[in-house]
Amino acid sequence: MDFAEFNQRRENLNQILKDSDSFFTEFGLLDDSVYAQGAIPKKYKELTGLSLSIFSKCEECIAYHVQNCKEQNCSKNEVAEAVKLAVAAGGSVTYPWARKAIELMELLEFDLHSKQEKEKLPVSE
Repeated sequence: MDFAEFNQRRENLNQILKDSDSFFTEFGLLDDSVYAQGAIPKKYKELTGLSLSIFSKCEECIAYHVQNCKEQNCSKNEVAEAVKLAVAAGGSVTYPWARKAIELMELLEFDLHSKQEKEKLPVSE
């Protein structure tokens, strides 16, 4: 997947929606607000968004949230757990979407462990 092309296409189409009706501008602002840093850290909101996207079987949403998980320094382990939550909730029908999330995670070269996870790892001598 060409993420730059995906992001540009998404941005262009979102602008067409916003230009057609203020509802889409207002919904975009609501979405931005919901996913902003708050009582729940943005990182966990993005992992939740990824789980919900897999559960909802939305390929575009999966790509969007995988990128945001990368920006929030989520680890492979954290993304894998978010994927497992989606599959546990949605059943085997979500496997194709789980595979898509993992494929995109591999393309973006996530670290195996987050900074917090690395701090908890035993020091090898």
